[in-house]
Amino acid sequence: MNDSLITVRYVKALYQLAYETKFHENVKSDIETMLSCIQGSHEFVFFIETPLIKSNEKKHIIDEMFSKRLNDLTLRFLHLLVEKRREMYLKSICLYFLHYYKILLGIKEAVITTAKPLARQHRDEIFDFISRKFKVTIELSEKVNPDIIGGFILQIEDQRINASLRNQLNKIKRELIHT
Repeated sequence: MNDSLITVRYVKALYQLAYETKFHENVKSDIETMLSCIQGSHEFVFFIETPLIKSNEKKHIIDEMFSKRLNDLTLRFLHLLVEKRREMYLKSICLYFLHYYKILLGIKEAVITTAKPLARQHRDEIFDFISRKFKVTIELSEKVNPDIIGGFILQIEDQRINASLRNQLNKIKRELIHT
C-alpha cells in the first residue's frame, strides 16, 4: 500500500469520526497544532518517525506532551497511528486532513501578491470582493514582492489574475517591439 493511499484512508476515517461526533472543528485545530510541531521541531519529527522507540513509550510521551492540548479523539487517533506503525505518515496525514477539510467545506485558498503590504481596509475589501465574485469562502494570504512594482497578482487555486504594473509594462514592451 503506498503512502498516499494510507494517508487518504486515515484522513477520511478521522474526518468522518470527527464529523459524526461533532468534533471536526476541534480536530482541525489539533491537526494544525500537530503540523506546527512537525514543521517547527526536528526533534519531534525524529521522535515520531524513529522505529527505535517502542509503541507504548511513544504513546506515553505523546500523552505527556499533548493530553492537555489535544482533543481526546485526536489523541486516540495518534495512538492508533503508533499502534499500527503508521506514525511516519503523520505529516502527510496532517497536510491532507487540512486540504480535505477545506474541500468538504468549500473553502478555497487565495494568495494576493503586492509590491507593498496591504492596508487592513484594502485587504478586507479584496477579501469581500473575492468571496462575492467566486461565491466561495476563501482563506486569503498575502505575499509582498517589490518586483511587481505596483498593482497585484491574485492566485485562487489554479486561476491567476495578473494586474501588476510589471506585467502591464511587459505587455507594452512586447507590443512596441512587434510593431
